[in-house]
Amino acid sequence: MTANQEKELFNILSTLVTEVRGIKSDVQDIKGTQGEHSQILSEHSQILSEHSRILNEHSRILNEHSRILNEHSRILNRLDAKTDSIADTVMLNDKRLTSAEKEIEELQTRVH
Repeated sequence: MTANQEKELFNILSTLVTEVRGIKSDVQDIKGTQGEHSQILSEHSQILSEHSRILNEHSRILNEHSRILNEHSRILNRLDAKTDSIADTVMLNDKRLTSAEKEIEELQTRVH
């Protein structure tokens, strides 16, 4: 091998070593970034899991409130129907009382 060929080979090897070092450095940076991203992903997964738990609890509470609201609505409808029934009875009794008062008045007029 000639001196020029040795020099050229040495330059090529030097360039290769420099490139390999650069690639090794890039790989280390990528591994560090990947580790950071894995940690962030894990934290986000934990946060998402907590939010899902809270959402499920809120759904359970909403369902319970809906059940209670339906029960109260049913009770209110029964009270409304009873109130209407009482009002009808009062109106009927008022008509009877008015009729009876008129009859008493007519009787009093006849008696005098």
